[in-house]
Amino acid sequence: MKALDDDDSYSDKLILVQQNLRSMPTEIVQRYADFTDHLDLSYNCLKDLSWLAEFEQLRYLVLDSNRMHESQLRTLTLPLPQLEVLMLNKNEFSDLTTTIKLIKRLFPNLQYLSLHGNPICPDGLNLQPFSTYLKYDYEYYSNFIAQSLGKLKFLDHGLVQRSYNYESFPNYDSQITTTTRL
Repeated sequence: MKALDDDDSYSDKLILVQQNLRSMPTEIVQRYADFTDHLDLSYNCLKDLSWLAEFEQLRYLVLDSNRMHESQLRTLTLPLPQLEVLMLNKNEFSDLTTTIKLIKRLFPNLQYLSLHGNPICPDGLNLQPFSTYLKYDYEYYSNFIAQSLGKLKFLDHGLVQRSYNYESFPNYDSQITTTTRL
């Protein structure tokens, strides 16, 4: 983190990869929160995200490989309506309904979401040998998320396809809109 202290020029990107962070140090939040729109905290061990509410300009957030669970998302109590891109790859999210409900509440204007490498994402990255049900599982997963996050344009590795209706989607929120076949 010494490099941050030596840099007098401010950038809209803050990259703190592999810093063994459990939370964001207060001095970094105070110094960078007002103008950072791109934050990469990959390969840390974040347990507390409450400080994220201070980053009011944040549009792009990468939290890959932080061993995060749904409980870490719950530490963020205020929504970040300006956030458009959220990368949560290679974490430990295991409850699809809870994770998406939290993401919907915390990031209401999300346009890009990636959850590769999590137990909730049947994308084949952690499944060996590949299941014969993989395609159906991924379609269910992606359509559940697309139905839940109405503004989402990209999921994982591609465009959001809202082409399937599943009657078995949990209805946890009356604001979820029904999808139509394209």
